[in-house]
Amino acid sequence: MNSEFKRIVDNLPGLLEQLSNKPLLPWANLTDVPVKGIYVFYEKDSPIYVGRSGKQPMKTRIKQHANPWSNSNTAPFAFNIAKKNAERKGIDLNRTRAELEKDVEFKNLFAQAKERVRRMSVRVIEVDDDLVQTIFEVYAAMSLGTMEYNKFSTH
Repeated sequence: MNSEFKRIVDNLPGLLEQLSNKPLLPWANLTDVPVKGIYVFYEKDSPIYVGRSGKQPMKTRIKQHANPWSNSNTAPFAFNIAKKNAERKGIDLNRTRAELEKDVEFKNLFAQAKERVRRMSVRVIEVDDDLVQTIFEVYAAMSLGTMEYNKFSTH
């Protein structure tokens, strides 16, 4: 195994413990949020989605998940919630993201999902290294059981 990769992997459990010990912050009041890192959305004290900040400050990235004007690319968590709800309603999901966003019924579900995300809390941890962020995001999602809404396929 590559020594750098092993070093990163060996540090993942400690990072997860640090993240789990961070305070829960309401989506509407994100104070003292680091610029870069990993965030976890919580609903009723249960982890539901893990994300990471990339080029944007973390506070901006977290807010994008629930802003009313966000689209499927800036609010993928809410989009995945909307897709799950659409599937239950029998809405055809075999369309592109752009086509779904134009569908009136889906658009309503997407707006409801963003409102749901706005009611959630968030835990954050600073992780400056992009490589560590990438690996830790997947590790945290798998460890915290958020794979219902964490999708690592490209769109």
